[in-house]
Amino acid sequence: MGTEDFGLPALKRLARQGNEVAGVVSTPPRQRGRGLRLADSPVAAWARETGCGPVLTPERLNDPAFLSELRARDADLFVVAAFRILPPDVFAMPRLGTVNIHASLLPRYRGPAPIQRAIEAGETETGVTIFKIDRGIDTGGIILSKATAIGEEETTPELYARLRELGADALAEAVSLLERGKATCHPQDERHATKAPKLLKEEAVLDFEEHARVLYNRVRAFKPFPGTYTMLNGRRLGVEWAHPLESPGGRQPGTVCGISGDSFDIQCGRSVLRVLEVKPEGRKRMDAGAYLRGARLETGTVLG
Repeated sequence: MGTEDFGLPALKRLARQGNEVAGVVSTPPRQRGRGLRLADSPVAAWARETGCGPVLTPERLNDPAFLSELRARDADLFVVAAFRILPPDVFAMPRLGTVNIHASLLPRYRGPAPIQRAIEAGETETGVTIFKIDRGIDTGGIILSKATAIGEEETTPELYARLRELGADALAEAVSLLERGKATCHPQDERHATKAPKLLKEEAVLDFEEHARVLYNRVRAFKPFPGTYTMLNGRRLGVEWAHPLESPGGRQPGTVCGISGDSFDIQCGRSVLRVLEVKPEGRKRMDAGAYLRGARLETGTVLG
């Protein structure tokens, strides 16, 4: 059960290792791309192209016809990767239960945006967790976890690509344990639980009252959505890449406090953010040097 391509490596691994895929459940076709044509989700598209089991795309997961079809599949195990919240009638159906591939080291970062929130918080380690789904949100018993370091400059798309592969490795190991009756579920320690709420467009604007490293982590975390930006002369200026400096500066937060040939510096709270790539409103992404050659940006300009 999945929608986005996060679950594709796991599905491919299950099929390649000889497991019988009794069915694939995904979301109904949605309008995608510039032409807004109806198209399957990445998971459903791959399953149809390869003939990897029948594809079910219910509008409602509690629809009686869908539940009947799901029971007819007679699956031993349900696997969920980046899908919807399942009702009890669904996750309690298979003999071995339902497991989820979650992109964090639970109980930390429960919720829909664990990768982004971990980078935003400046974490240096994350991972994937395979757990049994219960009535809570990412609260079920843990079968196993696999950890990995977060690179100093790693962005959400880069970490996402690594975790989807790590998730496939972890799932293959968990399925083997379940098949052999050797899987044990360890309860999550609620004392260490944190949340990873979905990203909002309102979070994209940079508040220069904050420390530059906080803003740098947001630039890394909020790619590709919701992005990060500031305002200049009433127009949006996307900040596509930047580095924090330990220099305390000394100007009003949001003030351009330095300009060089390939970057410009913005005063933040007790620190400075060096901007290296931007996306002016209505234009393509470009390095700061190219932007500065055509923009009238001066030291002392206040952004925001």
